[in-house]
Amino acid sequence: MPPEPAPGPRVDRRGGAGSADRVASPDGGTALTAANGRRATAAVRALAGLELLIAAAAIYGGVGLAAGNLIGMPDDWLAGTPFTSWLWPGVFLLLVVAVPMVAAAVLELRHDRRAVVASVLAGAAQVGWIAVQLLVMQRYHVLQPVMSLAGLAVLVLAVAIHCRLPKGS
Repeated sequence: MPPEPAPGPRVDRRGGAGSADRVASPDGGTALTAANGRRATAAVRALAGLELLIAAAAIYGGVGLAAGNLIGMPDDWLAGTPFTSWLWPGVFLLLVVAVPMVAAAVLELRHDRRAVVASVLAGAAQVGWIAVQLLVMQRYHVLQPVMSLAGLAVLVLAVAIHCRLPKGS
């Protein structure tokens, strides 16, 4: 007959590298141990930092475009698009990328239950923005794959972090 487990909280360490240790709570749920709670908080802060970095880039680009193309994008890149100036592309950049990234970062830092959805949508919006940019303008810029990968990183990190957090975190 196997020996009885020692009394005290049961710790579940399944999940591999980077997974959170979960301690069984009296109500049958789980809670993060202190060390893993700090790791989870650090991961959420890193995700929010990436979202704010992308938002800052989008604000710089969006305002720069909308305010008379202060960032110097070539006007010939608008040929074949529905736009005659950089005003609306700048406004759309602010609305499609900057606003969702800021909202997702704020929700992450507040540990709001809607944070995972906001971060996934913000990451998808970033990737979609670059895809539409390539399809509509049919021009390549070195920042496009960089920003697309950044959006993908937001999406993947949000899912990875929140799949490991207990409900309510």
